[in-house]
Amino acid sequence: MQQVNEQINRLQQKIQELWLYTQKLTRENQQLKKELQVANAEKAELLTQIEALQQTKTALQIGVNTWNESDKAEFAENINKYLKEIEHWLGVLKSA
Repeated sequence: MQQVNEQINRLQQKIQELWLYTQKLTRENQQLKKELQVANAEKAELLTQIEALQQTKTALQIGVNTWNESDKAEFAENINKYLKEIEHWLGVLKSA
């Protein structure tokens, strides 16, 4: 009879441990879901910024043919900056 009681006690202890572990995992899961929501919001914002930069680039390229050489050089420099910024944000998105 004592053996049965010991087994029951061990089972109860194991059930308690599993319940506590389940609670811990549930809290961790909720935290990860919140972090994922934040990351997705940041990703959406970055995609919006990238799209705006790409539209700016397209708009600027339309009038390039009427510019003199110094304007074209300045434009090329600005485009390179935009491209670097786009590449930066794409890298951020890939890591998210």
